[in-house]
Amino acid sequence: MSTYYEYRDVKVMIAHKLMNMEGWKVYGYKEDRSDGMTDYYDPANWGGVAEKNGYILCVNVYGAKEPEEIRKYNYTGFSYDNSITEKIKKLEAMTVEHGASEQEEQSAKLSIERLQKKAEESAENQNRYVVTGIIPGHMANPPRSNWHIEKDGIIIAKGNGILKYAKVDSYFNYSQYKKDYENFKKQSKEEYIKNNVSDLMHHHYYTDIEKATASAESHYNDMKDTAKLIEQFEAFINKLDTTCGGLLEEGDGTVYEKVTVTEYKKENKVFETESGEIKEGQCFILKTGFNYGRSKGYVYRIHRTEYDGKEHFHAYKLNGKLTKECTGRANQANYWSYITDEIFLKWIEKGNISWCEIKEVKTPYEVEKVIKKTIKAEKKTAQKTTTEATEETNIDINGLTFEVSEDTDTRTNEKIYLVKVAEKLSREDYIKVNKYIKSIGGYYSKFKHAFLFKEDPTTLLNCSKVETVTETEEKPTETTETATETPQQEETKQSINYNITEDTHTKTGAKIWIVSPDTELNKQDFAEIKRKFATLQGFYSSFKHGFIFKYDPTDLLTTA
Repeated sequence: MSTYYEYRDVKVMIAHKLMNMEGWKVYGYKEDRSDGMTDYYDPANWGGVAEKNGYILCVNVYGAKEPEEIRKYNYTGFSYDNSITEKIKKLEAMTVEHGASEQEEQSAKLSIERLQKKAEESAENQNRYVVTGIIPGHMANPPRSNWHIEKDGIIIAKGNGILKYAKVDSYFNYSQYKKDYENFKKQSKEEYIKNNVSDLMHHHYYTDIEKATASAESHYNDMKDTAKLIEQFEAFINKLDTTCGGLLEEGDGTVYEKVTVTEYKKENKVFETESGEIKEGQCFILKTGFNYGRSKGYVYRIHRTEYDGKEHFHAYKLNGKLTKECTGRANQANYWSYITDEIFLKWIEKGNISWCEIKEVKTPYEVEKVIKKTIKAEKKTAQKTTTEATEETNIDINGLTFEVSEDTDTRTNEKIYLVKVAEKLSREDYIKVNKYIKSIGGYYSKFKHAFLFKEDPTTLLNCSKVETVTETEEKPTETTETATETPQQEETKQSINYNITEDTHTKTGAKIWIVSPDTELNKQDFAEIKRKFATLQGFYSSFKHGFIFKYDPTDLLTTA
């Protein structure tokens, strides 16, 4: 069954959609020139080539084509034969002033254009034109595809299945079908069927209301399938537009770029060897042509057979990829029979045949590929009011008291600076201060419960630095228990002894040192020791029940 008319309808539907979209150039489109007055039928048609942003869309094209000129002929200087001249004179006389109707005058103009087109084929008139544009060249559609998009000779997208849209072409061309589809989308099922039944009865298509209702219900079910096809067609048009670099509303767009990539392909290659013998699996290559079509470069593999207690050798030719043997007997070159020592080894000595072996190698190939990049659409953010902007910019930093102290990073052992705000801040004030701290290179640390800087922020914050407490000094705390500790308890803290033992890491096998205190520590003492050992690059292991060091910490612990 021919699909010419279905393809024509679908191509015209696509052309109409693309011509109403921004950035598309549709080449080879011809409008509907049918004339009911003269019973002349010349429907709209499209060659199937369109372009946008350098991307070329090809729909149902017949093979590849080179770029083609768009010519505009100067018909005033044309030379016509007598028959065409007489027809044009008669048609030019058919005007409203001479008593013809408007339809007859329009039909006469169309007939004149057809005659002028026919006169373009004359050798005298072929050079009387002006080039107004170029129809871009394109490649043929890939196998099992009836459309594709290409750019710079690379096929970016392809597909098939557009013929199904020919069923809904009437809903894009005729007003009564468009109105029916609009009613289907707007009205409910009951309302749509009721109106359809009323219309069928009014136009006397049915006299029985039951038959009219059944017909209306059947039409409603058909309209559901039609609506799906229309939605799929709209999605297909959007796909074409986005693939060619267009943006739909506020969605993301896609851009394709061609890159050259080096890929490695495994393949078998022949390597000649000096040594070899007539045995099972031995390969040889022909260095010159032999009879029975055995050409230079053919590779054979030897096989051994036994017959009547004697061994015989023959060989099969390998295919071009050197992956399998050609065992068919239709081509005599596939088989080498009766390989004997006397004759075969003479050919080896003369250099007519050479021993070889087949190895698998990786061969680099430069392949052009198309990569897809997504362009994020700019999101429309609501503009902030003037009062909000004023509140954000007018942060009263000078009215706050910042305390800056030095500390050590527990991971990298680098010096850091901690900033705390003396005043109590509300949530809104904290957000403002946090934004300001980020703007000058700091951030809030939940572990330190302070703002952390890698460089001294004293000058930026216009504040003084708080002296840090050394490790040997006891840090006063706010709790009354610590404040009322006796000197005897402080001496007990300072006189903690440690057991240092060598051990081996269970995973890496590296030597490690495990430090464990002699006495059981309370929660506060353990936290303090853990913090001190962290500065010495030691960490607690619940598996070893002690602090692990990658070096011997004896000297550091005795001096601490």
